[in-house]
Amino acid sequence: MDITYKFRADSAYYRTLIDRYYQQRPFLLSLTAQFGLLALIVAGIFLASVVAPIEIKVGIALIIAASVLFVGIALRKWSLYQRLKQRADFGAEATVTMSVHGLVASGAHSEGRWNWASFPRAVRYRDGIMLLRRGVIRWLPDSALVVGTPADATALARSKSALRELA
Repeated sequence: MDITYKFRADSAYYRTLIDRYYQQRPFLLSLTAQFGLLALIVAGIFLASVVAPIEIKVGIALIIAASVLFVGIALRKWSLYQRLKQRADFGAEATVTMSVHGLVASGAHSEGRWNWASFPRAVRYRDGIMLLRRGVIRWLPDSALVVGTPADATALARSKSALRELA
């Protein structure tokens, strides 16, 4: 059975894609872990290098660490979004069909065909499926299904890729 998705590759689509991508990464490669470690290092350097009463140093170090963590995560997601926003297909309608043979994607500016070996990993979320390979992400939201059901899409992805389920 063929499963067809039709969606607009707009800002909501790409923001969800970025969020889902980082959700499936191992903890040490997550944005929170990376910027949390950076925040601890920066706060530690501040504590070690500034001469002031300890209460003041700790308070300022906590503010610096929180700023590095939250601003760093926000800036990283924003910069990725800005890169994706520059794509020629931004805002365009796209159609992706999954079948036992692979994926066919078409939009206003391109068309592509991939066999399932091109996407060795997949992740099932409560609101869609992400197909992955090194350097390539394909986000297929359940809300964009026009032919098939989420259960059909999950079964097909599971039979052709190593599927992981995240809530």
